[in-house]
Amino acid sequence: MRRSRIVPSLLVAVLSIGFAASLPAAEKKGAGDRFWTSSDLAKYPVNSIALLPPVTYDGSLEARKQVEVAVGVALKGSGHRWASPFLVRDYLVKAGGDSLLRALNEKLLKDPRVDSLDAPYLCRVTRTRALLTVRVDQLERRELELDQSGKPSTTAQLRAALVDSTGRLLWTVYSSETVEGAHQDANANVIGIKASGLNTTSVGNASAAPPYSEVLARICRRWTEAFPSRAAPDTSGSAK
Repeated sequence: MRRSRIVPSLLVAVLSIGFAASLPAAEKKGAGDRFWTSSDLAKYPVNSIALLPPVTYDGSLEARKQVEVAVGVALKGSGHRWASPFLVRDYLVKAGGDSLLRALNEKLLKDPRVDSLDAPYLCRVTRTRALLTVRVDQLERRELELDQSGKPSTTAQLRAALVDSTGRLLWTVYSSETVEGAHQDANANVIGIKASGLNTTSVGNASAAPPYSEVLARICRRWTEAFPSRAAPDTSGSAK
């Protein structure tokens, strides 16, 4: 079996325990998701959010771009003013160069949220009132060889956290999704053998694992429903 892995799943169990232990008990579980929302979220409204560049364990540019697009599409209708990862990256480079980006990346790999020490500074730099961070714990395609039976699959695991300009935790999510491709029958799939030197290769049509974009879109559609929308301004007194 061949595996095409963009981001390895490293220390997922340890990190998930540490991350969950720091949260209050107001956690809501769904199919493949664990959402948490601050019980007093309404007391800390925000009108603008910076989506920081997603972090990955191997620095994969492809994984980062795929996640940026999926999350951006899913949350653009939340009612907030968003600073895109491209704009945020530009702000950070101007403020502290590549060293600032690297330092932030290392911190978020250890804990997928911005803490109270960094949040005020990062909000000033990005000109927003809150920060959304996303860490890619796994993004992997499992392909089958032609002479194997079964279903190829693609798996994604993401964590995200929203904090305000003081570092107060407002919302978190852990999501996992595996999507399988079409069933492959080894006996019916191999139609011939190709010889090349000392090696022989099976010839046929293999079933492909689903693309990363499909799996990420499934996860982020659920985020759309769970992400806290911007509260509408109180106009109850305007008619008086």
